[in-house]
Amino acid sequence: MPMADCKKCDSSLDAIQLDETPKLLVKGREIGINALDDIMKDVRSRGLQEPELGTALVNEVKRLDYVPPSMEKDYRAALLQDYQRRFG
Repeated sequence: MPMADCKKCDSSLDAIQLDETPKLLVKGREIGINALDDIMKDVRSRGLQEPELGTALVNEVKRLDYVPPSMEKDYRAALLQDYQRRFG
């Protein structure tokens, strides 16, 4: 049966769900971080400098996402790099 005759198929784009979770590059892997944009803005509003800045970023991510203890330093470095990219 040709596809044009198929009435059961839903080929509309509405059926496709895109993952809109913001991504962070951690040790070469893209990791989805819930509310990353909000976390960055919130932490920026505190006017922190290192080392408090990195600690705050990691702690806020850990409130919403699991961060493996063995990867915490890598997440911190990636978060700080993303923070610098966003805010200079």
